[in-house]
Amino acid sequence: MNHMNDGTRTLSESIAILEVLQAMMDWKRETGAVGVLIGGCAVSYYAKPRGTTDIDFIFLSDADIPREVKGFKRTRPGAFQHELTHVEVEVVTPAAINISEKLVKTVIDTAENVDGMMIASPSGLVALKLQRLKRYDEGDIIALLETGNVNLNGWPVTPEQLNKLEEIRKKL
Repeated sequence: MNHMNDGTRTLSESIAILEVLQAMMDWKRETGAVGVLIGGCAVSYYAKPRGTTDIDFIFLSDADIPREVKGFKRTRPGAFQHELTHVEVEVVTPAAINISEKLVKTVIDTAENVDGMMIASPSGLVALKLQRLKRYDEGDIIALLETGNVNLNGWPVTPEQLNKLEEIRKKL
């Protein structure tokens, strides 16, 4: 588990915190695995797993987000809480995080089905992280670049974001 995924590690084996894994499996069972997994859980699937205490899914529109999910309570418009473990499940759309619908559609279209759940590709995760680029996003981008599976050619990202990616790549 302390290494990059060579294709043999499952999604379940990539989640470091058992409560998060339980919440994810319950979400998958109760929703039919709607949404595309992004955030720390998705990064942990491709790169070295890291501790994350929430689950993040992206949707193209609010209409795609379930209104209710058995075993989860809605705590705010963009989040549910797993009733058993109290793990938060964040559900975001382009409008909610102020990014282009075109980018989110590309992330969704290039997502991979892993163990019955759609996960943003390494390129999709990097493209999303370049939108806000907080301190920990740079670390996630480096971890994803180390997989060798990031290529943003043709992605709807700005030249400034591509320049920042090249700056980050030089740190490897």
